[in-house]
Amino acid sequence: MTLKYFENSVPNLVEEYYQLNFSEAITPFQSSVLPIGLTHITHVFFGEQKAVLGKKEMPLKETVVSGQFFRSYQFQSLTKSLSFGISLHPTALFKILNTNISKLENKHTALAKFHPEFYHKIKPVFENFKNPKDTTKSLDHFFSSLKLTTNKNTKNVDIAIDLIKEKEGLVNIVDILDHVNISQKTLETQFKIIVGLTPGKYVRLYRFIKLMRKYESQEIAINDLIYMFDYYDRSHFARDFKLFMNETPKSYFKKDYPLIKAVFNKS
Repeated sequence: MTLKYFENSVPNLVEEYYQLNFSEAITPFQSSVLPIGLTHITHVFFGEQKAVLGKKEMPLKETVVSGQFFRSYQFQSLTKSLSFGISLHPTALFKILNTNISKLENKHTALAKFHPEFYHKIKPVFENFKNPKDTTKSLDHFFSSLKLTTNKNTKNVDIAIDLIKEKEGLVNIVDILDHVNISQKTLETQFKIIVGLTPGKYVRLYRFIKLMRKYESQEIAINDLIYMFDYYDRSHFARDFKLFMNETPKSYFKKDYPLIKAVFNKS
């Protein structure tokens, strides 16, 4: 498995570009995937891939748009495969598509089905793929030329996202309301429409993601991280861990999840 990341020049929309490759020697491949609080657009050039959440199987073919996930799911590459993906800023997909992003919660969906107009706009970029470097330049130009939907709601949600990132998820709704000039009900409604999750869910997920990143990069011991990220005790942490990872910490730490490790240990 090879996961490579590429820089971009449109940070207001794109967090990162990445290429994911699975050789025939390691397939069939399977790993849990922990959501990282971003939406994605991914083009699968060849190979059979799918995501499994509970009993629901979602084939990953051609160009796929992925919404916010609140829990981990299983990723499988059944054959040799190659894909190129775009991790989007939390508010970017709404600004680009001007549609309710919560419709995509816990879903990987064919972009052609979800938003045909945008699919036909971005399709030529993937059809003309030669190498990652040229493709990132083409995508930078593509995204920088888009007409975006921005208004007071997107501005307030961007302020909320910036605060959540700055505080590494150690904030609550009251903290966020101190920074935006809207009611709690409006914040919760607009945040879910624009980002895809409620602010409460997003904060809880983001805090857990930051803890796991620090753990997987071996920055600090897990016991210290539990208290650093404001978990009352190990049982409180274990409840959140099971919620997000669908398994206990004891079970997780005995296994090897190469895709999670690759994502969290990116250079």
